Amino acid sequence: MKKISIALLVVLFFVGCSNRELSRDSEYNNAISSILKSQKKPSIEVYDLCEKILPEIVKRNDLGNYQKVIRVFNQNPDSFSKAMTLGFLANVETENPILKDSLFAAVVRARKIIKTDEYMNLAEKHYADRNFSQEELADHLSTYYAMISDDYALMLIERQELTKAINVYEEIIADYKDTDLLLNYSRALIKLNRYEQSLRASIEALKMTPGSLEAKSEVRKTAELLGYSKAEISTMLDDTIFLGRNLLRQNLLAAEINLPVPEFNLSGLDGSRLTDTELKNKITIVSFFATWCPPCRKELPLLNEFHHHYSNDEDLKVIAISTDRDTYLVPPFVKKNALDFPVYYADGIQSQFGVKGIPTIFIVDQKGIIRYKKVGFTDGEEFIKILNWYIEELRVVKRES
Repeated sequence: MKKISIALLVVLFFVGCSNRELSRDSEYNNAISSILKSQKKPSIEVYDLCEKILPEIVKRNDLGNYQKVIRVFNQNPDSFSKAMTLGFLANVETENPILKDSLFAAVVRARKIIKTDEYMNLAEKHYADRNFSQEELADHLSTYYAMISDDYALMLIERQELTKAINVYEEIIADYKDTDLLLNYSRALIKLNRYEQSLRASIEALKMTPGSLEAKSEVRKTAELLGYSKAEISTMLDDTIFLGRNLLRQNLLAAEINLPVPEFNLSGLDGSRLTDTELKNKITIVSFFATWCPPCRKELPLLNEFHHHYSNDEDLKVIAISTDRDTYLVPPFVKKNALDFPVYYADGIQSQFGVKGIPTIFIVDQKGIIRYKKVGFTDGEEFIKILNWYIEELRVVKRES
């Protein structure tokens, strides 16, 4: 089971974060002008500019320019990029009813594209440099499809097409489950007074993410609608959380790997150097992040808290490695977030580690061997508890060896 936020890492970069430099009026107008001048024979660069500017157009409720730019972008022969951009435009809020209808049509078009062989072939090319296995690629693409379908179902709910939305959720959940997806499904079921099904979905969501206050609240609310007593609801929650934590711990520790840390020599923010040989004799938490990544910004303060808790532990250390291309953004980010652990610049080392999305954490044992890999961060996950499970397991292994 994969978490939707994992796939969002990549998508946020090229849809949500790439329009940052185009938000000023002059740059915005120049980008629109460049696109329209090339509309009869658009190039790859024009399509890239469309990807960057479309979210900003929606934010500005600029219907006229949206209609012009989307006509240009729809000529894009790269169905992979087109599906991703069209699909995730649904995440940009607008109050313009005509623009909302246009975004709905874009999401419908994205779902159709994703099911084509052409899309699959181009996706393989897009991820070729990431060395994805066929299984990893299939998981990634099924996650994208689930994300876009979730947005589509939410749009259907807003349009009062509840039965159709339920059908969409049930199609996705047959092959793919995620906490947020299950909660959205649960809420849709409540709107149709299907409380028993709603309760089962919310319990499953809580089991997947036992620390989710949102899932816990949904279970309680639905159980109350079904007439359960407070004592029964309390027992239901405790049992679900207990089972969820045990299953999560079991699954995480079962995914053990055995890979030596690749050779590296990294530069730190303070000018210090770090080599792979220094990741020995201690358990090391290695976190790959980027300043633009929203899940990273949620995870890093928790990692900092974990670091503080173990600051006097001589057998454990925490380091972070920034994958930012704009390295000048890193020092102010670290200072603003008061991160106390050492931070280094990746300088391409992420590919040698096999990082395929961020945030990614590696747990390295005392012999310099990568034992566990944690990809992504989800709201409600018990991050510190999960890291402690990894640490405890490695310490038990060391005592027994």
